[in-house]
Amino acid sequence: MSNRCQVQTQNIAESESCGNNTSGVTTIYFAPKSDITTINATRPANMSTYRDRVVIGSTTMEGMAITMPTGKGFGKMFCADDLGELVYTPQGQKGSRSFKAELEIFHPSFKKDILGFLATHNNQEMVIVAVLNNGEVHLLGTKQRGVSLADSTRATSGKEYTSANGAECHFEWNTPAPQIFWDEFDPEDENHGIPLIAEE
Repeated sequence: MSNRCQVQTQNIAESESCGNNTSGVTTIYFAPKSDITTINATRPANMSTYRDRVVIGSTTMEGMAITMPTGKGFGKMFCADDLGELVYTPQGQKGSRSFKAELEIFHPSFKKDILGFLATHNNQEMVIVAVLNNGEVHLLGTKQRGVSLADSTRATSGKEYTSANGAECHFEWNTPAPQIFWDEFDPEDENHGIPLIAEE
């Protein structure tokens, strides 16, 4: 029997009444898969809890969670509040099921940068780090299989002067299980061990 089936049955408790249970996506970081040197954040060798199945990395892990060549880094994209969502859906035949991860965000701009982003990554796989409003940080993509723009992605100028204009960016990725960065990390490292490009 594979290690992934050795997880012990656990209770899943109700969230604390004072806990943070907000929805939505606050920010995404993105980089071409080809720019990634290594992804060092991995699942534990012995998975015994439900958390072990999805939490990657460790607070004691040496070095950065993701490494890239000098001069390379993740870009940061602003997401409109209340218009971002990350969904995991089971897929495949029984006995060979996996998840389809679908990330949807809205960037309120119909200008050169976002249109150039779409043109650049239309046929290029990416690795994406999605920061949710509840504080969790999800990694989408691996060195072997990256995230792709979905066919439902669309950018619009809007019809009326007061219409919303911008890009609905839909990303999709197939994965055995979600990848969530460790629950606790160095509070001084707000980038979660992710190399970012310099702010302009």
